[in-house]
Amino acid sequence: MTRNRKKENLLWMLYAGVLVLLFLASSTDLIIKERKSEVYPISVIIEDSVDDNYVNFRKGMDQAAAELNADVSFITLYDKNDADQQLELISREQQDGARALIVSPVNEKTMTLALAEKRVTVPLVLLNSELAADQISAVITPDYDRMGRQLAAQIAADHDRSIPVYLFGSRDRNDMAGRFESGVRAGLEESGFKVILCEKQGESDYRKTIEGLVYPGGQNVIIVALEPESLRETARILADSTVYASCVEGLYGRGTNLSLLNELDSGVISSLCVTDDFSAGYQSVKKAVEIITAGSYQQEPVVQESFCIQKQDLRKQEFERMLYPIE
Repeated sequence: MTRNRKKENLLWMLYAGVLVLLFLASSTDLIIKERKSEVYPISVIIEDSVDDNYVNFRKGMDQAAAELNADVSFITLYDKNDADQQLELISREQQDGARALIVSPVNEKTMTLALAEKRVTVPLVLLNSELAADQISAVITPDYDRMGRQLAAQIAADHDRSIPVYLFGSRDRNDMAGRFESGVRAGLEESGFKVILCEKQGESDYRKTIEGLVYPGGQNVIIVALEPESLRETARILADSTVYASCVEGLYGRGTNLSLLNELDSGVISSLCVTDDFSAGYQSVKKAVEIITAGSYQQEPVVQESFCIQKQDLRKQEFERMLYPIE
């Protein structure tokens, strides 16, 4: 009887020990250590003070971050196109622990100098830039010169060469706008168009220029906006006045934000150059994570394809998926 009781006590002690072990295994990492996934902090610093032109880019970026375990901070400038401020933000993000940077540079000369001075100390992925240097890990950009020539070819197909073309752009336009302007101008002049540059300095400069075309004699023109912001402002002016719109044979430009797509759909904008910004956002984060995990190395530049679309193209499946991506 005593022997049976001892066996029974041993069994209860064994059960109790198993229960303790199971408790420890489920509630602590003393026995089974949980494998923690590494998180990759990445900072994205753009050239603008707002993110209106980066909506689809951010969707792609967020999807890549979720899939690849990246902690991505998206940072705008306090003042648009302020190169010194962008460099300050780069330094701040490095100090705060970013393991890679994705940057759309305000000014390539300033960025080149910063790289030469070793002010960028983590892997760098550049957007919207043709800059090449040893410290740059990857580049993702459209060919803005080619994009400008695409648009010029569309204008040449749409209009008579006797109609002058006005280029609307801000005086402090950045490098990507400069390359786009170069392509547009070269393509138009080769086709025989007269090209006139109108640089914005004050708030009402574009309106005053259009008003001067209407009064007193009236002159029909074509307008190409060099930046998405200039295109949006010009489209708004024409949409608000049938008199102003009557003297503009066609309005052209580049961009993928929703307001520009709506103006294209309404017929205010004649043709628009677009790119797959969702893919650019996804690829930029993917490349940054690859570089962090493999160590800093250089990758071949990714040159995005650009498309010159018109109103009817918005209903095509390929452009619907590209311009209105679902997260």
